Amino acid sequence: MKYSSLIILNKSGPSKIVAEQPIDIALTVAMADLKAKFINVERGLVQYRAIRGSDAFERYKDITNALHEFDLRSLANREHRLAFWINIYNTAVIHGVIELGLESSVRDYPRFFDRIAYEIGGYRFSLNEIEHGILRGNRSPPYRLFKPFGKGDPRLAFAISPMDPRIHFALVCGAQSCPPIGFYEAQEIDFQLQLAAASFINSPRVKIMPGEKAVSISMIFKWYRSDLGGSRQGLIDTLLAFLDEGDRKDFLKQNRDRVRIRYQPYNWNLNQEVGS
Repeated sequence: MKYSSLIILNKSGPSKIVAEQPIDIALTVAMADLKAKFINVERGLVQYRAIRGSDAFERYKDITNALHEFDLRSLANREHRLAFWINIYNTAVIHGVIELGLESSVRDYPRFFDRIAYEIGGYRFSLNEIEHGILRGNRSPPYRLFKPFGKGDPRLAFAISPMDPRIHFALVCGAQSCPPIGFYEAQEIDFQLQLAAASFINSPRVKIMPGEKAVSISMIFKWYRSDLGGSRQGLIDTLLAFLDEGDRKDFLKQNRDRVRIRYQPYNWNLNQEVGS
């Protein structure tokens, strides 16, 4: 992908806020502020209109401008890298929706995930490059042949490997069928990813239907089948690993070899809180 096709959301320039504290800490505080004021965590909805022009969003944008100078090697360990990149991805989606003035769906803007990008530490990262290049350890996106980073790409140094498949329950693409948006902290990342996976799999996005001897699951499991178990039995194992104890889990255990897997239609309508 040519860089000329990218929309770089963060402009290079000095930041008054990060002059007082490290960039990653300032960014963490700004993200937490946006979440507290404008994101309905329980329903997974975002107040996009309220965010636009708010003081909290202006502070966030100011800090992202300073990401040009951020040393990505300063992310000390795997936990810090996971939390940083998940949070960057989720807030970059919000930033992109607001910047483009999208009202209905991210699909209204062609190649949204290829074209929305941040410049961080001297490198440019589109949303797809963050998800598939960094967080998935440089794996091909669904229905594409090529990996985001080719051989010799210096950004390969930041890819997280082995991949943690629970990221699929934490990354929020701006659609109503996405997982609810959360905020992730390095020191709590394992617990938070475990909670995100359990919350998603015990939500209506996974329906156990004993009468039909079937399970109806999110398209996320189809798109990322290779990450979430690979085989049919592997998908069932992933569901069983996170399902709450009870009749639903007992049924799936007892019928794992006979149950049919169906995929729910994906709702790409914007995850926007009504009236916001």
